[in-house]
Amino acid sequence: MTTPDRVVVHLASAALFVGASADGTDADTDVVTDEHGLPFLPRHRLAARLRTAADEAVAVNPGLADASDELFGRSCAHGPDRILRVGHAVLGDSARTAVARALAGRPEPVRSTLRRAVTDAYTTSESSVEVDPDGASRPKSLRTHRVLLAGLTLVAELTWAGPATEEHWRLLARACLAADRIGLRVTRGRGRVDLRLAVPDDHDPHATTLRLAAPPGPPDGAGQAQDEDGEKVSG
Repeated sequence: MTTPDRVVVHLASAALFVGASADGTDADTDVVTDEHGLPFLPRHRLAARLRTAADEAVAVNPGLADASDELFGRSCAHGPDRILRVGHAVLGDSARTAVARALAGRPEPVRSTLRRAVTDAYTTSESSVEVDPDGASRPKSLRTHRVLLAGLTLVAELTWAGPATEEHWRLLARACLAADRIGLRVTRGRGRVDLRLAVPDDHDPHATTLRLAAPPGPPDGAGQAQDEDGEKVSG
């Protein structure tokens, strides 16, 4: 059986992955981008969210506590003792290759203008204001935020520093299913995500994740009755 080598992050709503962009977007809250202007979800934020979701899974099934510590490290430290490394969640290879080719050899300021256009293609600007107890907007409280568009799919590669057991996969799959929000302002409807494990060219990461998250089946022959001669019979 081919094991997953990536986490697929599908944005079910617009998301705020705050950070420094390559050229700045003039928003009060900017979006993190790479050197080509493409937005991404930093690996440490994704790993932290998976660890929090893993804690939720362990609360339901305490027997997976050791697997969680081995995957993510003890005490949420993400130290060198963990066996799982999660990469940045980035756009697909085709998009990144196309943008890299478009920027190759371009001089400044053309290169900067193109990078800004790339960022604009995957994001939008939103505004918000603070309100007082009476519902009126507070003076000078208008803020703009650069958010990733809903519907985008990012992919984070998985790297293992040791062998992964069935319990490791079960815990990781359940963490993906439990992690349904990420980024800032999630309590205001932002950052709803679907995290799923996937193999190369996976047509149904949801089914792959559900299969890995399923509890172990009974041992061979368990639950089967025997007749007087000791032969197994269907129950």
